Amino acid sequence: MVETAEQETESGSDPIFRSKAILELVRRDGSGRPVEKVVCGLARQKLAEADDILRQVDEHWSPPPYDPFLVAQALGIRCQAVDAPWVEDAMIFVQDGEPTILYRPERSSVRTRFNIFHEIAHTLFPDYLYNDFYRSTSRPRLFEPEGQLEYLCDTAAAEFLMPMDLFQTDLRKKGFGAEKVQALCARYGASMEAVCLRMVEANVESCCLGLLEQRREDRNRRRGCMRVVYATPTERFRQRRLFFPPFLELGSRSCILLAARSKKMAAGEEEIDLGRGQRQQFRIEALPLTARRRRHGRAPVLAFFYPL
Repeated sequence: MVETAEQETESGSDPIFRSKAILELVRRDGSGRPVEKVVCGLARQKLAEADDILRQVDEHWSPPPYDPFLVAQALGIRCQAVDAPWVEDAMIFVQDGEPTILYRPERSSVRTRFNIFHEIAHTLFPDYLYNDFYRSTSRPRLFEPEGQLEYLCDTAAAEFLMPMDLFQTDLRKKGFGAEKVQALCARYGASMEAVCLRMVEANVESCCLGLLEQRREDRNRRRGCMRVVYATPTERFRQRRLFFPPFLELGSRSCILLAARSKKMAAGEEEIDLGRGQRQQFRIEALPLTARRRRHGRAPVLAFFYPL
């Protein structure tokens, strides 16, 4: 697989990214880097620009956490709270020549922070001035051009919210693990899921993060079953050639089910059948997502899987 849309287009095959905004961004960058790295680099530049301005205005400005409203203001972007059904979370458009973000104030603080940074991320792309708005009531699918753009804006939003250099430094100083998650959430003003995903991206441990929940069909068929919704490995985990198959099931003896029932962190060592004759012993740290909607009486669970 070719790393960038520009490289793949030059080779004559279909590009991974088909959004015109993304292709133009890659063309302007011209470095040949993966587009995710290009976008994160631009996000860091924007954040540094805002940081310089805010430090000049307020000598006590000392993030993290980074305030998205102040960052937006420093970058010349207006934020306006609205109570409008046609705005699901937030959206950006140009009003009287000024970038303006509309957002729903009743959303949780961590969700609002991420939403504002997501909309700021749209300004990294060269065509945002010519579009009426980006975020609508139905989020496009990832393989669609607009879905690809939304994915990259989420990537940039994570960089705004939790700059990787600072985040990796925190992990190296304070350690990696489920017991560190709450402190990192407080430090960066981010959700538990966002922090856990960022921990995986930091690649300081060999582990895989999984989100598990109980499905209706599992409840009817097997009372003690939790199923993997997604699994995100670190690069160090991938290097061990371990792979979590889709819809992997963990049964009633798993510490993951204990976390879902008790709403408290649980840990243990378990052997998991990964399929194709591969069984692997893991140390597991499970965190219930109590803020999420419970399915059939049980909270969804985030779990770190460390191969032993």
